[in-house]
Formats: sequence, structure tokens, C-alpha cells
Amino acid sequence: MWKPFGKINELIIGEDNNKYHINFLRIRNKKLSEKIPFIGNLHFIDQEEIKKFRTPKRTEEHASGRYLLHHMLRKYYPEIDCSSLEVCRNENRAPFFNWTNSRFKHIDLPNFSISSSNDYVIVALCNSEMSIGVDLEKLNQKRTDTLFDFISKGRELEQIKSLYGKNGNYNLNRIWTAKESILKSLRLGFSISPTKIEVLDNNYEFKSRINFEGKKLNLINMILNLNEEYCFSIAYS
Repeated sequence: MWKPFGKINELIIGEDNNKYHINFLRIRNKKLSEKIPFIGNLHFIDQEEIKKFRTPKRTEEHASGRYLLHHMLRKYYPEIDCSSLEVCRNENRAPFFNWTNSRFKHIDLPNFSISSSNDYVIVALCNSEMSIGVDLEKLNQKRTDTLFDFISKGRELEQIKSLYGKNGNYNLNRIWTAKESILKSLRLGFSISPTKIEVLDNNYEFKSRINFEGKKLNLINMILNLNEEYCFSIAYS
């Protein structure tokens, strides 16, 4: 039976922190040679999906995220019967809750976003009237300049090149997390190019408000000191 590694921590950030909940959990470190753990006892597990996992690390990441999601749903939405829910994905592979019992179809369900990076998984949960997206990356995650044209263009592309020349991966990873959190909040994934979204203003600072095709999002981008430094972004409306 799978059990979590470490304790669950709550992250409280932003002036709207009463509108959403963020928790994070450390992921158990597994060697490639170790046996893939059984995680079928957890909630919100797709048995067909987990059959495709080929490494213990990927399995631990998925298990930690699903465990944390279930914990948060019980904590912040105790009125919801978790046994009557499943996690599905839309056409862009954005995850969402779905009732398995048709008797409850009239009850709106919260929205959520999950991200994992190296040693940690982080989950954000909000009510059905909001959208939310989070992304977490190690601050020193190695990137190459081949990423530039994939994530940006025009003025922002020149800004990224300048920042990369000064401090390498530091700001590149922060920009990456900002854009990915926005795409998650929009529930678009990479069905659109990240170049269509600008996150830097003229002063090389992160924008706090993003407007994409009439949809307005709030953006918070920050550094978290966990066992190492991580960059974290949350986008929500």
C-alpha cells in the first residue's frame, strides 16, 4: 500500500489567498533500478494510465499528486463525497473533476492544478467559478537557448536573450513557469504557442495581470526555498 513521503505543507501567498488553496508535498526519491510501487489503492487513479508508467520516479510523482489532491479536497471541501468523483482530462489534457454518480451532476465541482518538479509536487484548488494554474521548476534547471524561440517572440524574446546572457537559467525558468501556469489556467496546455502570451513588462518585471483574448488572469511569480530554490507561478481568474 502506497504512503506519502514527508508531511503536507500549506503555501499562503497573494492578496487573494482566501480564494484558493495551495499545498505541497515532498516526493519520495526512487532509483531507476527500484521496483515500481503499487499505487492502485489511491483515489483518482486511472488504472489504465498507471500501467504506462515505466519508472518508479514517474509513479511516485503521480501518486504524490493524487494523494495531495484527495487530501485537499477532503480538507477544504468536506461536503463533497470523494468516492463519487473521478479525474478526467479535456481535449487539451487539462485535468478536471467529474461526478461518477449522476445524482450529483447538479453540484458544481472545484477546479485544480497540479505540478511536480524533482523533489516536490504542488497542488492548487479553487471553487468552480475560478480557473487556476500552477507550475513549479527548480530555479537552476538547465535550459538551452533553443528554448527562446519556442516560448517568446518580438520584444519579449530580446528581453529573454538579454536576461539569459546576464544570469543564465535563473530568469528563463521563472518565465517558463509563468507561461505554463497561464496555459494551465486557460486550460489550453500547449495547444497554443507560449509565444502568444507575454509575461514581462517594459522594465523586465513580471506582469501581475495578463489579458489573453479577453480573458483576464492574475499572475504571481516567486522563488520558494524548499530543499533547494524553486521558481513557482500561479495564474488565476
